Amino acid sequence: MVSAIDHEEDRKNDINKILNCPYPRKVVVAGPGTGKSYLFQEMIKNRKKRGEKKFLAITFIGKLCDELSDDLAGLASTKTLHGFARDFVIKACTDKWEYYPEMTKIIKEDLKIKGIEKSEIGDENYKERTLYYKAVGHGDVIHYAVQICKKEEDKIPKYDLILVDEFQDFNEMEAEFIDLLAKKNEMLIVGDDDQALYEFKGSFSKFIRDKYDKTDNRFKNHSLKYCSRCTEVIINAFHSIVEHFKNKGKLDGRIDDKEFICYLPDKKKDSKLNPKLLLLEDVAPGMMPIKIKNQLLNMLEEQKIKSVLILGEGRTCKKILSTIARGLKEFGFKNVSHREYHHEVFILKSHIIAGYKILNKGSNDLLGWRILLKELGDDVKKKKIILENYDDAKKFIKALPKEFKKQHEKSAKTYKVIMEKPESRRNQIAKSSIEKLHGQLVAEEKEKRKILINQLIGENKYLPRPLGNLDITVCNILGSKGLEADVVFLVGFDQGKLPIKIEAEDSEIYQMLVAITRARKRVFLINTKGKDISKFMDCINNYVKKV
Repeated sequence: MVSAIDHEEDRKNDINKILNCPYPRKVVVAGPGTGKSYLFQEMIKNRKKRGEKKFLAITFIGKLCDELSDDLAGLASTKTLHGFARDFVIKACTDKWEYYPEMTKIIKEDLKIKGIEKSEIGDENYKERTLYYKAVGHGDVIHYAVQICKKEEDKIPKYDLILVDEFQDFNEMEAEFIDLLAKKNEMLIVGDDDQALYEFKGSFSKFIRDKYDKTDNRFKNHSLKYCSRCTEVIINAFHSIVEHFKNKGKLDGRIDDKEFICYLPDKKKDSKLNPKLLLLEDVAPGMMPIKIKNQLLNMLEEQKIKSVLILGEGRTCKKILSTIARGLKEFGFKNVSHREYHHEVFILKSHIIAGYKILNKGSNDLLGWRILLKELGDDVKKKKIILENYDDAKKFIKALPKEFKKQHEKSAKTYKVIMEKPESRRNQIAKSSIEKLHGQLVAEEKEKRKILINQLIGENKYLPRPLGNLDITVCNILGSKGLEADVVFLVGFDQGKLPIKIEAEDSEIYQMLVAITRARKRVFLINTKGKDISKFMDCINNYVKKV
């Protein structure tokens, strides 16, 4: 076994090679917990010593952007790729364009009214609607950013250094935008093809693999291999999963010359205390909160833990995760965060507010009213009459029902009054005012309020410290990206859930790898009562103990 001192020196050498590399564009493959945030910080500090000041850090989703921003502590401007593209496109369009996330949906609805069933982002029909509304959205903003950079390279923003995180989750258009930025900027790209989770949205690990390829002379390749997060058994299980599926012809094209090693100076004690992954077999969903509570209590008798992640495959474990979150709260755990999305409720709020904001600006009333048209609900006939006038902005607005227009104009003004108040007063009047604007709360919101009241009543339930004070996050595996915790419980460790079919897909293998590597100390695998244990067990049987 390599000694601790060798680990320490070797890790320093890996970092220094990257920091001292003269190539203007670099790509780094960094496994889970291998210190990419530390690398970003050191890169910027080195550049600041040279008098450089302008740095940009780009990542994939907002949650990761927040975490990266915290890690860099103001050293760099930190944005999601879409947030950066939005600011860039709006600035490039000098005649007061707007951003509304659902523009693609609005444009496709418009074109359908006109009899155009098939349309792609950027084709002539789509472009005409974009120019008509003077607005871009989440689905098309990268396309327009790319077009601007291609047409006028002098508009490509310039920084002393651009840092790009989670590159394995970028799709083809997003990767092209990064390549265009690299034409004018020094750049450090970091990612890991073993953590590619967003294939369903067109992401493709090919892009980081191509850049890491030694034949690509645009980028100099490096790697970070020492994991300071996970124990030896987790790293061993990781390699066993990869080897198993490589032998079965899966993970084609994977970067094979990278290493992933447990950093013993930090992880020796944890590895000794947690020598195995633990399997809880044949557990009924209603019993899972009890099992989790008991296992946490047992762990606390032998080692210190502060945080817990409870994960499951997103499509198949939604109900189980909700049951667990509710059960843990009922037991008296004080800090349980359940990351689930009430999609329709949040869309209802966000589109109304977006419409009011635009109406209050007075610069693009057409778009504001088009967004608020959703509030006509299921009145298809009324919507159709209005939308048939969409080629003429004045006719479009004139076709709006009088009461509908009057109500929302009044509401928009009320919203403006609320937002103009100091923040301390804003919250006091917002609650009553917003409810008056929209009448009764939707049924789902009432139910959520009732649950909240019941939770508050139950706050006096007692669990001993530190058990009751543990920070517990319940979410699907995709939602765990960028998170880590002392303990991970992977629920739905069943054949039919993870993987869904007999043979695991590459995306499911990546989910399994991501799930187990969130843990700093221990991983529990929970098999559901009446379900066969996941075939992933075949890969890791030597590293698992049944409890």
